[in-house]
Amino acid sequence: MPSHIWTIAQADSGSAVFVRPEDSDLALPVFLSETDIQLILVELTHILAPRPMVHELLLATIDSLQGKLARVEIYGVRSGTLLCRIVLSQHGREIALESRPSDILCLSARVDCPIFVDDEVLSRNGVPASSVRGANDGSEPAPSEPPVMLYLQGELKAAVEREDYERAAELRDQLNGLTRNGIQGR
Repeated sequence: MPSHIWTIAQADSGSAVFVRPEDSDLALPVFLSETDIQLILVELTHILAPRPMVHELLLATIDSLQGKLARVEIYGVRSGTLLCRIVLSQHGREIALESRPSDILCLSARVDCPIFVDDEVLSRNGVPASSVRGANDGSEPAPSEPPVMLYLQGELKAAVEREDYERAAELRDQLNGLTRNGIQGR
């Protein structure tokens, strides 16, 4: 069923990106490293990294081959690991490529493509959305202000230390925009 990144929150087993289908009371936790979560936060805030990331290289490759990212899928679980794939369309045919959960989430956040979650995967591994710490009533993603703001502040500090003032100005403007608009996480 079509889903989207709903929120990023702490769970009992660590930090997780919660993927939630429309009109569902369940959310699927996808446990990731802090580094992977930071990459997804960057994509959700549409900040351009100073150098292309691996998923940007993949998107450029797909484009150069006259393809399109159709969707990403979470289709199964094996030995406690989510099984995921990227589905491309090229010249009227679909091509499925196995992928890591972190990569499909980065791609989905980057190009706003749907995340399809298998019904059985969701029913067996999903958690009630109301039990997610820091989540709201479900109508909007819960803000993830501390990770986003801390990440941007760290990037700003590093840019200033490198005397990369152009990048620092971009980061400053992004921080100001997030704070001014009350977005602070999306």
